[in-house]
Amino acid sequence: PFLPDATAQHVWLAAVVGLAFLWMAQVRTGEGLHFGMLGATLMALLFGRARAMLGLLLALTLHTALTQGSWTNWGLNGLLLAALPVWATTALQRRLEQWLPKNLFIFIIGNGMFVTLAVTAATSLLLTGAAAWQLASADSPALSLLTGDAVGYSLLLAWGESLVSGMMFSALVIFAPTLVLTYREDLYLPRRRKS
Repeated sequence: PFLPDATAQHVWLAAVVGLAFLWMAQVRTGEGLHFGMLGATLMALLFGRARAMLGLLLALTLHTALTQGSWTNWGLNGLLLAALPVWATTALQRRLEQWLPKNLFIFIIGNGMFVTLAVTAATSLLLTGAAAWQLASADSPALSLLTGDAVGYSLLLAWGESLVSGMMFSALVIFAPTLVLTYREDLYLPRRRKS
C-alpha cells in the first residue's frame, strides 16, 4: 500500500495542503527576493523518499495554481523544492544510520535537527543562487543584495526551520511513531533480552 493506514493518509494529505499554504507565507523584499519556510526535509523524514517526492510535487502544483504562479518554472521549482531536498535528506539519513550508533536520541536529533539544518541551508542557498542567476540575466541592480544579506537571511531561516522541524519530528517519533515511516523500532529501540 502507498500508506499503511488511514491516519497516515490523512497526515500525508494534510502535509501536502499545509505545504502549499506554507509556501504562500513568504517575506518579500522590494528587489523581488522571497524568503520562507520550505518543509521538504520534514516531509522526507516522515514519509520516505517516494511519498515525500510525490507529496512535494503535488504541493507545488497546488501552490502554483492557488497563487497563479508561472507554470514555465514548475520544473525548476520541482527540482529545487522537491527532488534535491528529498534526495539530500535520504542520503544524509542513510549516512547517519551507517556512521553513528543506532539509538533513539541520535535518530531524533541527528535527523530532526542536523539533517534538516544541512538540507534546508543547502536548498536555501540553491534557491538564492537561482534568484541571482535570474537577476543577473535581467541586469537587475538587486543582484548586489544576494552577495550578503540574502545568504545570511537564508541561513538564519534554515536554523529556525531546523528547530521547528526538529520539535515536530521528535514529538511524532515519541507520541506517534507509526506516523514516522522512516522510523524502525527494531533498529533504534530494540527490545531488551530477558535475563
